[in-house]
Amino acid sequence: MLCESTLHVLVEEGILTKAKAIEAIATVAELMNEIAESAPSVTNQMAVDLVEGITASFALQDAAPSKGFT
Repeated sequence: MLCESTLHVLVEEGILTKAKAIEAIATVAELMNEIAESAPSVTNQMAVDLVEGITASFALQDAAPSKGFT
């Protein structure tokens, strides 16, 4: 959650573009999927699910107006 929050803050502050954040998330997702396929385990699948959740949160950020963090 800390990494996800950090990415959101970096994007909101204009330090990182949303496209670059999504690119970084996609790279991690690809790597996690490769690991999960080569060594199936509950832990690896949980990591894949977590990265997919982060991807979804950025997609939701595109769909809804930003309210910022308090």
